[in-house]
Amino acid sequence: MNSSMSAVAAVPSRWRAAGRVLTWLAAVSALAAAVSAISDVTQADDTALVVQTWRMYGLFLCTGLFVLLALRPRVHGAVWALLIADKAALALTAAVYLTRGGAAEAASTIGWDGGLAVILTAAYLMTRVSP
Repeated sequence: MNSSMSAVAAVPSRWRAAGRVLTWLAAVSALAAAVSAISDVTQADDTALVVQTWRMYGLFLCTGLFVLLALRPRVHGAVWALLIADKAALALTAAVYLTRGGAAEAASTIGWDGGLAVILTAAYLMTRVSP
């Protein structure tokens, strides 16, 4: 192989780069949500304290997982699958709650987590494009 061909092969495709950008955006948005959840924990009463803490830790966990995917998107296939399934399940569950008369934050959960499931699916597919 000549040097010009190896240089081309070393450059990631535009699709892969776009997929990584989407994954970094997911990481940043999860971090922002996690940081904002700190006030939910500090303001929670005893009946909601554990749930709010669990939610906050989950958001920090998602941040870390999104960072792993953004750094090495082709290595962690199972992590992609778990995160996409989680976000899709949250959106679908919220949709069921909404059709049954609603629940607090059901509509926003459909928007945020459903949108994130779509974005993660797109990022996963984009990062699978060969250079």
